[in-house]
Amino acid sequence: MLPTVWAFQPLLTGIFVMLGIVMLNRLLLQSVISYTINRHQRIDYTVGLLNFVCVLYFSALAIYFQYLGHRTNSIELLANFRILVMVYTIIYLGRRGGLIVVAVNALSRFVFFGWTPGTWEEWIVSTLLYAATAFVLTNAERTRAGQMWVFLWLDIIGGAFWLIAYFLPLHRFGHLTALEALTEFLSFVIFNWLLGYALRVLDSETTRLSTMTYAATYDHLTGLRNFGVFEQDYQRLYKEYQHQERPLTMIALDIDWFKALNDAHGHLAGNKVLTTLGQILSQETITYPTARSYRVGGEEFNILLPGVYLEDAAKLAKTIQQHIAYTDVQVDDITVNITISVGVAQLRETDESASDFYERTDRMLYQSKGQGRNKITIDD
Repeated sequence: MLPTVWAFQPLLTGIFVMLGIVMLNRLLLQSVISYTINRHQRIDYTVGLLNFVCVLYFSALAIYFQYLGHRTNSIELLANFRILVMVYTIIYLGRRGGLIVVAVNALSRFVFFGWTPGTWEEWIVSTLLYAATAFVLTNAERTRAGQMWVFLWLDIIGGAFWLIAYFLPLHRFGHLTALEALTEFLSFVIFNWLLGYALRVLDSETTRLSTMTYAATYDHLTGLRNFGVFEQDYQRLYKEYQHQERPLTMIALDIDWFKALNDAHGHLAGNKVLTTLGQILSQETITYPTARSYRVGGEEFNILLPGVYLEDAAKLAKTIQQHIAYTDVQVDDITVNITISVGVAQLRETDESASDFYERTDRMLYQSKGQGRNKITIDD
């Protein structure tokens, strides 16, 4: 039988433990989530740095629970919550991330308890829980079922677990009475819905934050960072590189005859051109890890290139110019061809302010426009 203190798990204690663990996880993830948003990446717990941090966190939690159970000689502390943690790691971290947490839990069980009947039981139960949860997720993805459907299935899984514990007494629990098994199942249902609700609220808040940050940071047409972000990055990089031997270059470019294009073909055509140019800039700068592209005005764009010398920046400008010139923008039945004028400059030791560098780059751009457009002027 379960130890007396845990025979009827204190519901409020379990809820506070559950919410505390979830909130601690979110606090630890906050900087990672901010980093992900700033990198213009989707919030996804199944891949990347978010997945790694979550797997590490819940693996450590699994080890701690096994250690605590061994130290207090309480084989099953907060059994329902531990089951749900395992299930929700599979749901949120994906099958691979969930499998890692399940494996760590099984290994730590063996380390602290050795080859005991309870260890074998936990391994079998963990495997069945993993398989059942993966089955539920697969069907939910295939049928596009909502979260409510998933919660109901988890309740069924929890009910099946406690039915097995009642009819086939597990070594870890001993002989449960019908009332004990029913109490544990009802606790499982309450934990399940509260945990699901808490995670949904936190996910909704994260999504809202991500949307607001994106709207304040990125231009919705081109997907590039906006002028406000350019000003912040530019001032920061100027201070960082002002007295450094490392180079800082900037490319300023402008779409030629953009107003005439809008007047002739309409704003939808202009928007399509801007979107296409944003995609081209993203594609061409990907080989420069430090490069950042910005839409700083209606048809004006800047690219900051920390650590890139003037010669390489000029080559990049030429590649972008050619890519744009050979790209046909299709708008309904109309094919639009565009060109760009470009200015390229590198930060000098003699630049007394950030404005000196910016104005020199801008001057190179306007020289290109003054020479007939579709030109590149380099500040040699």
